[in-house]
Amino acid sequence: MAATTARRGEIVIRGARTHNLKNVDVTLPPRSLVVMTGVSGSGKSSLAFDTIYAEGQRRYVESLSAYARQFLERMEKPDVDSIEGICPAIAIRQKNSIRNPRSTVGTTTEIHDYLRLLYARVGRTYCRGCGLEVIRETAEVVARRLGGLPEGTRLLIGFDMPVVAGAPLAVEPPLEDDDEAGVEGEGEGEAELPGGQPHLPDLLDPVAETLAALRRKGFGRLFIEGQAVPLDDVDSAALRDRTALQVIVDRLKVEGDLRARLTDSIETAYTEGGGAAFAVEVNDAGSVHRFSERFECRACSIPYELPQPRLFSFNNPFGACPICHGFGNVIELDMDLVVPDQAKSIQQNAIEPWSKPHYRAQLTELKRAAKSRGLRLDVPWKSLSDEEKRFVIEGDPQTAYEGVRGF
Repeated sequence: MAATTARRGEIVIRGARTHNLKNVDVTLPPRSLVVMTGVSGSGKSSLAFDTIYAEGQRRYVESLSAYARQFLERMEKPDVDSIEGICPAIAIRQKNSIRNPRSTVGTTTEIHDYLRLLYARVGRTYCRGCGLEVIRETAEVVARRLGGLPEGTRLLIGFDMPVVAGAPLAVEPPLEDDDEAGVEGEGEGEAELPGGQPHLPDLLDPVAETLAALRRKGFGRLFIEGQAVPLDDVDSAALRDRTALQVIVDRLKVEGDLRARLTDSIETAYTEGGGAAFAVEVNDAGSVHRFSERFECRACSIPYELPQPRLFSFNNPFGACPICHGFGNVIELDMDLVVPDQAKSIQQNAIEPWSKPHYRAQLTELKRAAKSRGLRLDVPWKSLSDEEKRFVIEGDPQTAYEGVRGF
Protein backbone atom coordinates (compact mmCIF):
# COMPACT_ATOMS: atom_id res chain seq x y z
CA MET A 1 0.00 0.00 0.00
CA ALA A 2 2.86 2.41 0.88
CA ALA A 3 4.58 1.79 -2.45
CA THR A 4 1.36 2.42 -4.36
CA THR A 5 0.74 5.64 -2.44
CA ALA A 6 4.29 6.89 -2.95
CA ARG A 7 4.03 6.10 -6.64
CA ARG A 8 0.80 8.05 -7.05
CA GLY A 9 1.87 10.88 -4.73
CA GLU A 10 -1.40 10.89 -2.79
CA ILE A 11 -1.76 11.62 0.91
CA VAL A 12 -3.75 8.78 2.44
CA ILE A 13 -5.18 9.23 5.95
CA ARG A 14 -6.77 6.32 7.82
CA GLY A 15 -8.67 6.46 11.12
CA ALA A 16 -8.19 10.12 12.04
CA ARG A 17 -9.59 10.78 15.51
CA THR A 18 -7.99 14.13 16.39
CA HIS A 19 -10.34 16.26 18.51
CA ASN A 20 -13.84 15.90 17.05
CA LEU A 21 -12.86 13.72 14.08
CA LYS A 22 -14.51 10.27 14.19
CA ASN A 23 -12.32 7.68 12.41
CA VAL A 24 -12.09 9.76 9.24
CA ASP A 25 -10.54 8.17 6.13
CA VAL A 26 -9.53 10.55 3.34
CA THR A 27 -7.28 10.57 0.27
CA LEU A 28 -5.88 13.89 -1.00
CA PRO A 29 -4.75 14.17 -4.65
CA PRO A 30 -1.16 15.32 -5.37
CA ARG A 31 -0.20 18.75 -6.79
CA SER A 32 -3.73 20.08 -6.35
CA LEU A 33 -5.46 22.88 -4.47
CA VAL A 34 -7.68 21.13 -1.94
CA VAL A 35 -10.35 23.13 -0.10
CA MET A 36 -11.92 21.82 3.09
CA THR A 37 -15.36 23.24 3.77
CA GLY A 38 -18.05 22.57 6.31
CA VAL A 39 -20.06 24.05 9.13
CA SER A 40 -18.42 25.29 12.29
CA GLY A 41 -17.24 22.38 14.43
CA SER A 42 -17.20 19.86 11.60
CA GLY A 43 -13.45 19.24 11.99
CA LYS A 44 -11.89 21.28 9.19
CA SER A 45 -9.08 22.71 11.32
CA SER A 46 -8.65 19.42 13.15
CA LEU A 47 -7.97 17.64 9.86
CA ALA A 48 -5.90 20.35 8.16
CA PHE A 49 -3.82 21.74 11.03
CA ASP A 50 -3.96 19.28 13.91
CA THR A 51 -3.62 16.14 11.78
CA ILE A 52 -1.99 16.71 8.37
CA TYR A 53 0.22 19.67 9.27
CA ALA A 54 1.09 18.31 12.70
CA GLU A 55 2.24 14.96 11.32
CA GLY A 56 4.20 16.52 8.44
CA GLN A 57 5.95 18.95 10.80
CA ARG A 58 6.63 16.23 13.39
CA ARG A 59 8.27 13.91 10.88
CA TYR A 60 10.39 16.73 9.48
CA VAL A 61 11.61 17.78 12.95
CA GLU A 62 12.47 14.17 13.82
CA SER A 63 14.77 14.01 10.77
CA LEU A 64 16.92 16.84 12.16
CA SER A 65 19.71 16.64 14.68
CA ALA A 66 19.04 16.89 18.40
CA TYR A 67 20.73 20.30 18.43
CA ALA A 68 18.45 21.68 15.69
CA ARG A 69 15.29 20.20 17.24
CA GLN A 70 15.68 22.30 20.37
CA PHE A 71 15.00 25.49 18.38
CA LEU A 72 11.84 24.22 16.67
CA GLU A 73 8.29 23.80 17.89
CA ARG A 74 7.51 20.22 18.89
CA MET A 75 4.15 18.99 17.62
CA GLU A 76 2.06 16.34 19.34
CA LYS A 77 1.54 13.15 17.39
CA PRO A 78 -2.03 13.25 16.04
CA ASP A 79 -4.49 10.52 16.99
CA VAL A 80 -4.59 8.64 13.69
CA ASP A 81 -4.09 5.05 12.56
CA SER A 82 -1.82 5.91 9.61
CA ILE A 83 -0.79 8.73 7.29
CA GLU A 84 1.07 7.87 4.08
CA GLY A 85 2.65 10.04 1.39
CA ILE A 86 2.97 13.12 3.58
CA CYS A 87 5.76 15.67 3.07
CA PRO A 88 7.20 18.42 5.31
CA ALA A 89 4.37 20.90 5.83
CA ILE A 90 3.98 24.66 6.17
CA ALA A 91 0.99 26.31 7.84
CA ILE A 92 -0.10 29.95 7.70
CA ARG A 93 -2.09 31.43 10.55
CA GLN A 94 -5.70 32.27 9.83
CA LYS A 95 -5.27 35.96 10.57
CA ASN A 96 -3.58 38.97 9.03
CA SER A 97 -0.67 40.03 11.23
CA ILE A 98 0.68 42.59 8.75
CA ARG A 99 -0.05 46.23 9.47
CA ASN A 100 1.81 47.78 6.52
CA PRO A 101 -0.78 49.19 4.06
CA ARG A 102 1.61 48.51 1.16
CA SER A 103 1.88 44.80 1.92
CA THR A 104 -0.15 42.46 -0.25
CA VAL A 105 -0.23 38.74 -0.91
CA GLY A 106 2.08 39.39 -3.86
CA THR A 107 4.70 41.29 -1.85
CA THR A 108 4.55 38.97 1.16
CA THR A 109 5.09 35.86 -0.96
CA GLU A 110 7.50 37.70 -3.31
CA ILE A 111 5.40 36.61 -6.29
CA HIS A 112 5.11 40.29 -7.20
CA ASP A 113 8.86 40.45 -7.94
CA TYR A 114 8.54 37.68 -10.52
CA LEU A 115 5.43 39.26 -12.05
CA ARG A 116 7.24 42.58 -12.48
CA LEU A 117 10.05 40.84 -14.36
CA LEU A 118 7.56 38.87 -16.44
CA TYR A 119 5.58 41.95 -17.48
CA ALA A 120 8.74 43.92 -18.27
CA ARG A 121 10.25 41.18 -20.45
CA VAL A 122 7.32 39.69 -22.33
CA GLY A 123 4.73 42.47 -22.05
CA ARG A 124 3.64 44.48 -25.09
CA THR A 125 2.83 48.19 -25.13
CA TYR A 126 -0.19 49.45 -27.08
CA CYS A 127 -0.90 53.08 -27.92
CA ARG A 128 -3.59 54.64 -25.76
CA GLY A 129 -4.60 56.82 -28.71
CA CYS A 130 -5.03 54.39 -31.60
CA GLY A 131 -4.47 50.95 -30.11
CA LEU A 132 -1.47 50.06 -32.30
CA GLU A 133 1.41 48.15 -30.76
CA VAL A 134 4.32 50.39 -29.83
CA ILE A 135 7.70 48.97 -30.82
CA ARG A 136 11.30 50.17 -30.76
CA GLU A 137 13.20 49.36 -33.94
CA THR A 138 16.85 48.96 -33.03
CA ALA A 139 19.54 49.00 -35.71
CA GLU A 140 19.80 45.20 -35.53
CA VAL A 141 16.04 44.78 -36.03
CA VAL A 142 16.04 47.14 -39.03
CA ALA A 143 19.07 45.37 -40.52
CA ARG A 144 17.30 42.01 -40.34
CA ARG A 145 14.18 43.49 -41.91
CA LEU A 146 16.02 45.16 -44.80
CA GLY A 147 18.25 42.13 -45.27
CA GLY A 148 15.12 40.08 -45.89
CA LEU A 149 14.16 42.09 -49.00
CA PRO A 150 14.42 40.32 -52.37
CA GLU A 151 17.93 39.62 -53.64
CA GLY A 152 19.27 42.44 -55.79
CA THR A 153 17.12 45.21 -54.27
CA ARG A 154 19.00 48.51 -54.28
CA LEU A 155 18.63 50.65 -51.18
CA LEU A 156 19.41 54.17 -50.07
CA ILE A 157 19.84 54.53 -46.30
CA GLY A 158 19.44 58.03 -44.89
CA PHE A 159 18.01 60.45 -42.35
CA ASP A 160 16.18 63.79 -42.24
CA MET A 161 18.37 66.80 -41.45
CA PRO A 162 16.44 69.87 -40.21
CA VAL A 163 17.27 73.16 -41.90
CA VAL A 164 18.20 75.71 -39.24
CA ALA A 165 18.88 79.37 -39.97
CA GLY A 166 22.36 80.51 -38.97
CA ALA A 167 23.84 83.75 -37.71
CA PRO A 168 24.20 86.85 -39.94
CA LEU A 169 27.17 86.75 -42.28
CA ALA A 170 29.34 89.88 -41.95
CA VAL A 171 29.87 91.55 -45.34
CA GLU A 172 32.62 94.12 -45.97
CA PRO A 173 31.28 97.47 -47.31
CA PRO A 174 32.27 98.24 -50.94
CA LEU A 175 35.27 100.52 -51.49
CA GLU A 176 34.56 103.92 -53.09
CA ASP A 177 36.77 106.23 -55.19
CA ASP A 178 37.89 109.44 -53.54
CA ASP A 179 35.98 111.59 -55.99
CA GLU A 180 32.78 109.68 -55.29
CA ALA A 181 33.11 109.49 -51.57
CA GLY A 182 31.30 112.78 -50.96
CA VAL A 183 32.20 115.04 -48.10
CA GLU A 184 35.24 113.83 -46.17
CA GLY A 185 34.33 112.11 -42.92
CA GLU A 186 30.70 111.46 -43.85
CA GLY A 187 29.57 107.94 -44.51
CA GLU A 188 33.06 106.56 -44.08
CA GLY A 189 33.07 102.72 -43.98
CA GLU A 190 29.31 102.54 -44.48
CA ALA A 191 27.56 101.59 -47.72
CA GLU A 192 24.28 103.27 -48.44
CA LEU A 193 21.24 102.06 -50.29
CA PRO A 194 19.13 104.36 -52.46
CA GLY A 195 17.25 106.67 -50.12
CA GLY A 196 20.18 107.01 -47.73
CA GLN A 197 19.39 103.83 -45.69
CA PRO A 198 22.42 101.84 -44.44
CA HIS A 199 23.00 98.44 -46.06
CA LEU A 200 22.26 95.62 -43.52
CA PRO A 201 24.53 92.54 -43.45
CA ASP A 202 23.30 89.72 -45.66
CA LEU A 203 21.90 86.69 -43.91
CA LEU A 204 23.58 83.35 -44.56
CA ASP A 205 21.29 81.05 -46.57
CA PRO A 206 20.11 78.39 -44.04
CA VAL A 207 20.12 75.67 -46.73
CA ALA A 208 23.68 76.57 -47.73
CA GLU A 209 24.71 76.52 -44.08
CA THR A 210 23.15 73.06 -43.63
CA LEU A 211 24.92 71.78 -46.75
CA ALA A 212 28.23 73.10 -45.43
CA ALA A 213 27.64 71.31 -42.12
CA LEU A 214 26.92 68.06 -43.99
CA ARG A 215 30.15 68.39 -45.98
CA ARG A 216 32.12 68.86 -42.77
CA LYS A 217 30.62 65.62 -41.43
CA GLY A 218 31.57 63.72 -44.57
CA PHE A 219 28.15 63.26 -46.20
CA GLY A 220 28.09 63.63 -49.97
CA ARG A 221 24.54 63.13 -51.29
CA LEU A 222 20.94 64.22 -50.78
CA PHE A 223 17.77 62.42 -51.78
CA ILE A 224 15.82 64.93 -53.89
CA GLU A 225 12.77 64.17 -56.03
CA GLY A 226 13.51 60.44 -56.06
CA GLN A 227 17.17 60.85 -57.02
CA ALA A 228 20.51 60.70 -55.20
CA VAL A 229 22.09 64.10 -55.90
CA PRO A 230 25.73 64.98 -54.99
CA LEU A 231 26.02 67.95 -52.63
CA ASP A 232 28.13 69.85 -55.20
CA ASP A 233 25.23 69.68 -57.67
CA VAL A 234 22.57 70.85 -55.21
CA ASP A 235 20.95 74.20 -55.92
CA SER A 236 20.40 75.65 -52.45
CA ALA A 237 18.05 78.30 -53.81
CA ALA A 238 15.68 75.59 -55.08
CA LEU A 239 15.53 74.07 -51.58
CA ARG A 240 14.99 77.33 -49.70
CA ASP A 241 11.39 76.50 -48.74
CA ARG A 242 12.27 73.12 -47.23
CA THR A 243 12.38 72.58 -43.50
CA ALA A 244 14.47 69.40 -43.73
CA LEU A 245 16.90 67.73 -46.14
CA GLN A 246 17.01 63.99 -46.75
CA VAL A 247 20.65 62.99 -46.37
CA ILE A 248 21.96 59.71 -47.82
CA VAL A 249 24.25 57.70 -45.55
CA ASP A 250 24.81 54.62 -47.71
CA ARG A 251 23.90 53.07 -51.06
CA LEU A 252 23.89 49.31 -51.33
CA LYS A 253 22.41 46.24 -52.98
CA VAL A 254 20.80 43.39 -51.04
CA GLU A 255 23.08 40.44 -51.69
CA GLY A 256 25.01 38.10 -49.46
CA ASP A 257 25.42 38.89 -45.79
CA LEU A 258 24.97 42.66 -45.37
CA ARG A 259 23.94 42.52 -41.73
CA ALA A 260 27.02 44.30 -40.37
CA ARG A 261 27.01 47.03 -43.04
CA LEU A 262 23.28 47.63 -42.70
CA THR A 263 23.58 47.85 -38.92
CA ASP A 264 26.41 50.40 -39.13
CA SER A 265 24.53 52.52 -41.67
CA ILE A 266 21.30 52.51 -39.64
CA GLU A 267 23.19 53.39 -36.45
CA THR A 268 24.79 56.35 -38.24
CA ALA A 269 21.40 57.47 -39.55
CA TYR A 270 19.88 57.15 -36.07
CA THR A 271 22.71 59.17 -34.52
CA GLU A 272 22.47 62.00 -37.05
CA GLY A 273 18.69 61.88 -37.45
CA GLY A 274 17.74 62.06 -33.78
CA GLY A 275 16.68 58.43 -33.59
CA ALA A 276 14.86 58.28 -36.95
CA ALA A 277 16.00 56.88 -40.31
CA PHE A 278 14.62 55.87 -43.70
CA ALA A 279 15.40 53.39 -46.46
CA VAL A 280 14.35 53.92 -50.09
CA GLU A 281 14.07 51.08 -52.59
CA VAL A 282 15.63 52.24 -55.85
CA ASN A 283 13.02 50.91 -58.29
CA ASP A 284 9.96 52.07 -60.17
CA ALA A 285 7.81 51.94 -57.03
CA GLY A 286 10.35 53.82 -54.92
CA SER A 287 9.00 52.37 -51.68
CA VAL A 288 10.11 54.29 -48.59
CA HIS A 289 10.58 52.50 -45.26
CA ARG A 290 10.78 54.66 -42.14
CA PHE A 291 12.21 53.48 -38.85
CA SER A 292 12.63 54.89 -35.37
CA GLU A 293 14.56 53.70 -32.36
CA ARG A 294 12.39 55.92 -30.20
CA PHE A 295 9.76 54.04 -28.23
CA GLU A 296 6.72 55.86 -29.58
CA CYS A 297 3.55 55.24 -31.59
CA ARG A 298 4.17 55.44 -35.33
CA ALA A 299 0.69 56.83 -35.96
CA CYS A 300 0.16 59.22 -33.04
CA SER A 301 3.81 60.08 -32.21
CA ILE A 302 3.01 59.59 -28.51
CA PRO A 303 6.20 58.65 -26.60
CA TYR A 304 6.12 55.84 -24.06
CA GLU A 305 8.44 54.48 -21.39
CA LEU A 306 10.23 51.24 -22.22
CA PRO A 307 8.80 48.40 -20.10
CA GLN A 308 10.96 47.89 -17.03
CA PRO A 309 10.27 46.24 -13.66
CA ARG A 310 9.93 49.51 -11.75
CA LEU A 311 6.95 50.53 -13.91
CA PHE A 312 5.01 47.54 -12.57
CA SER A 313 5.61 48.23 -8.89
CA PHE A 314 3.07 50.22 -6.89
CA ASN A 315 5.81 50.82 -4.31
CA ASN A 316 7.93 52.71 -6.85
CA PRO A 317 7.14 56.33 -7.81
CA PHE A 318 7.56 55.42 -11.50
CA GLY A 319 4.92 52.70 -11.34
CA ALA A 320 2.56 53.93 -8.65
CA CYS A 321 -0.79 55.40 -9.58
CA PRO A 322 -0.53 59.22 -9.46
CA ILE A 323 -3.96 59.41 -7.82
CA CYS A 324 -3.70 56.90 -4.96
CA HIS A 325 0.14 56.72 -4.90
CA GLY A 326 0.06 52.94 -4.78
CA PHE A 327 -2.25 52.50 -1.80
CA GLY A 328 -5.26 51.46 -3.87
CA ASN A 329 -7.68 53.89 -2.24
CA VAL A 330 -8.29 57.61 -2.10
CA ILE A 331 -10.14 59.86 0.32
CA GLU A 332 -13.17 61.42 -1.33
CA LEU A 333 -15.99 63.58 -0.02
CA ASP A 334 -19.24 61.60 0.25
CA MET A 335 -22.03 64.19 0.32
CA ASP A 336 -24.57 61.52 1.26
CA LEU A 337 -22.74 61.21 4.57
CA VAL A 338 -22.12 64.94 4.96
CA VAL A 339 -25.79 65.78 4.32
CA PRO A 340 -27.74 62.58 5.10
CA ASP A 341 -31.12 64.37 5.22
CA GLN A 342 -31.44 66.81 2.32
CA ALA A 343 -34.84 67.97 3.58
CA LYS A 344 -33.11 69.83 6.41
CA SER A 345 -31.77 73.34 6.07
CA ILE A 346 -28.36 74.53 7.20
CA GLN A 347 -30.09 76.21 10.13
CA GLN A 348 -31.53 72.78 11.05
CA ASN A 349 -28.05 71.17 11.08
CA ALA A 350 -28.22 69.64 7.62
CA ILE A 351 -24.41 69.35 7.65
CA GLU A 352 -24.03 66.32 9.91
CA PRO A 353 -20.35 66.75 11.02
CA TRP A 354 -20.98 70.33 12.13
CA SER A 355 -24.05 69.40 14.16
CA LYS A 356 -21.78 68.11 16.95
CA PRO A 357 -20.86 70.55 19.75
CA HIS A 358 -17.14 70.10 19.11
CA TYR A 359 -17.42 71.51 15.57
CA ARG A 360 -19.93 74.30 16.17
CA ALA A 361 -17.22 76.84 15.31
CA GLN A 362 -17.25 75.70 11.66
CA LEU A 363 -21.02 76.14 11.46
CA THR A 364 -20.71 79.60 13.00
CA GLU A 365 -18.07 80.50 10.40
CA LEU A 366 -20.40 79.34 7.61
CA LYS A 367 -23.26 81.47 8.94
CA ARG A 368 -20.96 84.50 9.13
CA ALA A 369 -19.80 84.02 5.54
CA ALA A 370 -23.37 83.37 4.39
CA LYS A 371 -24.40 86.94 5.18
CA SER A 372 -21.91 88.44 2.71
CA ARG A 373 -22.79 85.91 0.01
CA GLY A 374 -26.56 85.90 0.47
CA LEU A 375 -26.66 82.19 1.23
CA ARG A 376 -30.12 81.02 2.31
CA LEU A 377 -29.78 79.24 5.65
CA ASP A 378 -33.45 78.35 6.19
CA VAL A 379 -34.03 76.60 2.86
CA PRO A 380 -33.82 72.78 2.59
CA TRP A 381 -30.47 71.61 1.25
CA LYS A 382 -32.06 70.02 -1.80
CA SER A 383 -33.61 73.38 -2.73
CA LEU A 384 -30.33 75.30 -2.71
CA SER A 385 -28.87 76.29 -6.06
CA ASP A 386 -25.70 74.64 -7.39
CA GLU A 387 -23.78 77.84 -6.74
CA GLU A 388 -24.93 77.92 -3.10
CA LYS A 389 -23.98 74.27 -2.60
CA ARG A 390 -20.61 74.90 -4.23
CA PHE A 391 -19.98 77.75 -1.82
CA VAL A 392 -20.79 75.57 1.21
CA ILE A 393 -18.63 72.67 -0.02
CA GLU A 394 -15.65 74.45 -1.61
CA GLY A 395 -15.52 77.58 0.53
CA ASP A 396 -14.57 81.12 -0.49
CA PRO A 397 -11.09 82.69 -0.06
CA GLN A 398 -12.60 86.19 -0.01
CA THR A 399 -14.54 85.46 3.17
CA ALA A 400 -11.85 83.19 4.70
CA TYR A 401 -14.44 80.40 4.79
CA GLU A 402 -12.68 77.07 4.02
CA GLY A 403 -15.78 75.02 3.23
CA VAL A 404 -16.67 71.43 3.97
CA ARG A 405 -13.84 70.13 1.79
CA GLY A 406 -11.30 72.24 3.66
CA PHE A 407 -12.63 70.85 6.93
